[in-house]
Amino acid sequence: MKKLIQFGAAIFSGGVIVAVAMAILIPSVARVASAVEGGDGAIDVSQFQDYAVRSQVFASDGSLIATLHAAENRDPVPLSAMPDTIKDAVLSVEDAQFYEHIGINLRGLFRALVENVQSGEVEQGGSTITQQLVKKALLSDERVLNRKTKEAALAIRLEGQVTKDEILELYLNTVYFGNGAYGVQAAAETYWGKPVADLTLVDSALLASLISNPVGNDPILHPKKAKSERKLALDRMADNGVITSAQAAEFDAMPLPVGRCTGVVAGFRPTDCGGITQPPEESYFVQEVRQQLLADTRLGATYEERYAQVFGGGLKIYTTLDPIAQNAAQDAHDNTFPANVRAEADSKGITTAMVSVESATGAVRALVGGPGFADYKYDIATHEPGRQTGSTFKTFVLLTALEQGVLPDDTVGGGGSWPNPGSTPNPYVITGGGGTLNGVTASSSNGAFVRLGQTVGLENVMYTAQRLGVSSQFDPRAKSMPLGVFDVTPLEMASAYSAIPNGGVREPSYFIDRVEDRTGTVLIEHAANPTRGVSWQSACLATQILANNVQYGTGTNAQLNGQPAAGKTGTTESNSNTWFVGFTPQLTTAVWMGI
Repeated sequence: MKKLIQFGAAIFSGGVIVAVAMAILIPSVARVASAVEGGDGAIDVSQFQDYAVRSQVFASDGSLIATLHAAENRDPVPLSAMPDTIKDAVLSVEDAQFYEHIGINLRGLFRALVENVQSGEVEQGGSTITQQLVKKALLSDERVLNRKTKEAALAIRLEGQVTKDEILELYLNTVYFGNGAYGVQAAAETYWGKPVADLTLVDSALLASLISNPVGNDPILHPKKAKSERKLALDRMADNGVITSAQAAEFDAMPLPVGRCTGVVAGFRPTDCGGITQPPEESYFVQEVRQQLLADTRLGATYEERYAQVFGGGLKIYTTLDPIAQNAAQDAHDNTFPANVRAEADSKGITTAMVSVESATGAVRALVGGPGFADYKYDIATHEPGRQTGSTFKTFVLLTALEQGVLPDDTVGGGGSWPNPGSTPNPYVITGGGGTLNGVTASSSNGAFVRLGQTVGLENVMYTAQRLGVSSQFDPRAKSMPLGVFDVTPLEMASAYSAIPNGGVREPSYFIDRVEDRTGTVLIEHAANPTRGVSWQSACLATQILANNVQYGTGTNAQLNGQPAAGKTGTTESNSNTWFVGFTPQLTTAVWMGI
């Protein structure tokens, strides 16, 4: 009897509250909406689209290689791209009368008021999808009558301005589905590794069940709870005639997703998620792209502005990466370090880096920055200070000599002794035979190149390297400079060498072709900036000499089955740094291995 009285009181109280609420609500519509917009009472609909949108990174062939987002992973899609299954599931669970009400559902509101009176607290919202959208975009989450009145008023106003389909599209692109996924597209990718268009009915039922409690109903962390909530969603769909009770029972027996379909991997081989390939979220190449964008003032005057653009501005970032070249580079790394060798190499601190640059343009086509980004995020290929270059630096001595008129068949003397005041050892003594310029390059004679450096002038060698883009600091007093005792990054070495097959003209290396905002406006676009590093004649002669080195000298392992190739090897003391920098007519590559 007590419960019956309580229920009757609840109904009576609920009716009174509804009547009072409506009396307050009706004159509040224009007043509240006007306050939000500040003038004519119309709601600024753009406020509902003021959300973070993930940015996308594309390879040179247009394929997606990464997405960049902060806390909110969102990729808005039009309602027309969403299957009926997701619309039906969400409406069945959240707002079955969506296409019938005016923004508020009096039956739902009354039911919520009854439950609130019974409990003595404001527990149930009774909100329509339109109200939920308004609350998220314009109001606080506080559950008080004044807020509910504003929410209802704005919902009615919004439904008078835009269509039901527009409201549903906004809602499905903003609602949170857990695990960082905002909107149905990101949710479909996160749980099943597929686009929203491929969502099945049972997939859609799970997503609909997540809206009310995306953390508590998480199918990965709380599978039992998630399965129970999915069943409720399926039952709601059956109640609304979307499916039959038999279908609901059949779908209830289907498995839940067991993990997130994203992950960090080395290189660019996509992770696998139920047969669906997913691009990695991060890699050495993407890390470099991200760092460059965060430093580019064209995306904002402050770091905070640039961060918001990169991770929430919905940018389309078109890069220079060639997936075929990248996978070939990763294969070369993996074949050098199979699993059994990798463990031993790791124990000794041995790692590798490789970068390939298109000689004519400077476009970076492939990058391996270390043993694997998941475990080793420091990018040896691009980050200062670099590594000692060993004999690969002799190419700058070679080019300087050619610029001064030395010819391939001219004789170069061997080692000797030179005063070395203020340094050790003093005098500086080096051994190694002489011969023709062509011959001492093929044999990589230390003595001959130290002598040649003294002949052409080490300051001139330094200037040659700098004209070709090497930014490292050199001491021209160091007699050992030709032997590569100063640190240079693999990227700078590849970029510098790339001028040789390009007729002596250097194009600075770059990773980003262009960046567009979500409207298609171009914010950043690469512009060629060619500079002459050495003469065309010197570049041609250097190509000839370095090609001979690959055919007959220290670089024979770089032969390419008849394809033209040229380059120079290099090592430092105890093989702590081992290099090869070489080129074909199209591509220049620097490879480093060491400790």
